[in-house]
Amino acid sequence: MMWTTPSAIPFSVWRKIAMATWRPRKDPIIWATIDIEAARLLEYLRQVREATGQHVTPMDLVGRAVGKVIEALPGLNGRVVLGSFLPSPTVDCFFVVSLRTDLVTGAEAAGTDLSGTVVRRIDEKPPWVIAKELADHVARIRHDEDPQFKQSKAMVKGLPPLLLRPVMDALGFVTESLQLPIPFLGLEARPYGSVLVSNVGTYGLDTAAAPWPTFCHVPLGIMIGAVKDKVLALGGQPVVRPVLPLSIGLDHRFVDGYQAATMAGIFRAYLADPAAFDPVPKTIPPREGERASVRSNGKRPAAARTGRSSPSKAKA
Repeated sequence: MMWTTPSAIPFSVWRKIAMATWRPRKDPIIWATIDIEAARLLEYLRQVREATGQHVTPMDLVGRAVGKVIEALPGLNGRVVLGSFLPSPTVDCFFVVSLRTDLVTGAEAAGTDLSGTVVRRIDEKPPWVIAKELADHVARIRHDEDPQFKQSKAMVKGLPPLLLRPVMDALGFVTESLQLPIPFLGLEARPYGSVLVSNVGTYGLDTAAAPWPTFCHVPLGIMIGAVKDKVLALGGQPVVRPVLPLSIGLDHRFVDGYQAATMAGIFRAYLADPAAFDPVPKTIPPREGERASVRSNGKRPAAARTGRSSPSKAKA
């Protein structure tokens, strides 16, 4: 048998961070799963995409639902510092992003990095505004045009694993626990927002549950699975309906079963019928830059045409 030396595998920067910083978790985490009947959600996505030209996805709606949850449970929006609760000034959502959108294997898979971006004041923004802001941020990250991501990546690459853990812990304590920026490193306060959201359904996974990094300090993590048809019992009869699965991890220092049940009710209410909370807007005309991207044959850009897809294909 031939053994592969660690240096022979080109691990991503994120994997380097994970190996150096993650410890066996001892603190209590509550795990919950929710299945959302998604027929109205998919029709809402179709209508909003058609009206706005924005590729709104279930991930944007989950981010919006997070804002509703924290409005009802403000004790989730903060950090535990030296055993006490320190509230955060705004409701923000961090969306995990893969730098590749295609599935690969081998060395390419090991080297594929994870990053992400935060949408601030998400409780004040409708889904199509969230979608636009998130798409702009993700495009900059994937095209290596985000200065904060580039600076952080360069710093991590230059640190040996032995130093990476204490450095990440120190940065997390300042930016996350104390909620202070570090300007000379280009790091903002609360870089991971109020909650982490990751869409594993993009790659066809039905559902997943995953911990969040130790230096993030957020009380809530949400994994979004793929929308798929499932057999449900409605009125005592088996019926087939599209279902959106969510896996939710909760820091037990912030919530117990009572608050978790309240949270589940808010997620169900919003995601089962988003139009009841954020009505579909009237058609929003494209801005000048978007008009220029319309092809000479008169067809609309891909992001706008997506709104005409069938509801069954309205995945992130």
